[in-house]
Amino acid sequence: MKSTLTILIALLASITTVNAQWVELVTPTINYEIKSHSFIDLEISLEGEPYLLYDVEVPDEGWKLFVQKFNPSTDEWNLVGDGPINDLSATENHIAIDSDDNVYVGYMKLGGGPWCTVKKYDGTEWVQIGEWATGIVMSDVTMYCDNKDDVYISYYDADYPGPIVKKYLGTGSNWETIGDVSFHPSGQCLCMAMTTDNDGTLFVSYGGDDYMGGLPLSVKKFNGSTWEFVGANGFYDEPNYPTSIIVGNDDVVHATTTDFWTLTSTVLNYQNNGWQPQIIGVDTYMPFTKINDDVYMGYCGGNNTYKPRVAKVDGSGNWVDLPDQPGQYCTTTTWPMTYWDIEADNFGNLYLAFLKGDIWNHHIAVLKLDITTGIAEMQKENAVISPNPTTGKINIKVGPDEQILDIVVSDFSGKVVFHSKDFASTTDLSMLGKGLYFVSINTSGNNYIEKIIIQ
Repeated sequence: MKSTLTILIALLASITTVNAQWVELVTPTINYEIKSHSFIDLEISLEGEPYLLYDVEVPDEGWKLFVQKFNPSTDEWNLVGDGPINDLSATENHIAIDSDDNVYVGYMKLGGGPWCTVKKYDGTEWVQIGEWATGIVMSDVTMYCDNKDDVYISYYDADYPGPIVKKYLGTGSNWETIGDVSFHPSGQCLCMAMTTDNDGTLFVSYGGDDYMGGLPLSVKKFNGSTWEFVGANGFYDEPNYPTSIIVGNDDVVHATTTDFWTLTSTVLNYQNNGWQPQIIGVDTYMPFTKINDDVYMGYCGGNNTYKPRVAKVDGSGNWVDLPDQPGQYCTTTTWPMTYWDIEADNFGNLYLAFLKGDIWNHHIAVLKLDITTGIAEMQKENAVISPNPTTGKINIKVGPDEQILDIVVSDFSGKVVFHSKDFASTTDLSMLGKGLYFVSINTSGNNYIEKIIIQ
């Protein structure tokens, strides 16, 4: 008899290569026209609900920010709040969501500033929880929420002066600046992006001016007291569009940038104490996401008329296209290809959000790929795990004539993280941490596989 893990891995492999397909969600709509240079940012809640942030030009009022949430039960996008988030015109907008579904939006407020502004949705309205002067130096704003529920904002602060990172302390307008000095004190800093590794270490990528001039790509991490370079200072060509960064398996750091002169987008992997570049696309923003330690990246190839594509890094550090791609979908050929996003939920689904069409006719498209499609069909109706999602404690109910022989819990990569042959009908799995898991239940009469999410 094959082991439970072998069966699970074989099932996942067959699902990934055979049954997966991209599906377009219903189109988000708003009463105002989506412009060809709108900023788009996508985030997924712990329950798997997509949130979409974008800006539109409202006649006589300037650029306004809107957040919509997708309700899969009604197949509708619902507006979060009664209207736009901002009063004055805004740009550089980014969204973050914590595990309690608190929604945060950071943006650059234009007028009387500019100002880096953060607002939080309190369930009724958007409340300002932070605002800081950015000075006259060009500044980008980005937000990030890690797996420990820490919410960060990065921007160019006029009071230091220099680019800094702040962490929200959870109440009112209380923020903590990370480090005693700016992470790039020498001057202009653009295109920042943030991430953390599994231990909560904070990384930032950016284009910063140096003694040679220009804005070469650099990556720094915060070691608990100071910011230190990951690799050399300004180790790659000048960024022309926003950078992106993520930490994957074995603590390998991945970063992207676009060469100002050749207009080619490059992904770089930091391993063996050095950055290894792989040119992979045309001049587009290349966003990252991951499911556990599996890292995925969205990009546009120069030979496919700006069709969005998705690649996954393999065990050797090479980027390999998924066998299932969006296919006929095509981004617009101007600024929107710079501002698009890829995200993953805790159930093994990938999402793409981008402006679809051309410079005269376009709308926001959100695509979904379930790379675990098929697992639900393998479940027997008389095998039930509840509650699901769970904080850790689960109840298992099988058929009246069945006896549970053993339980195997695996993470998304197939690694066994829990195994018990003496399993009570109620147990606590909270020691596994938040995320998606597969529970294989071997009984005297059947073998069941169910997906659960621990919050």
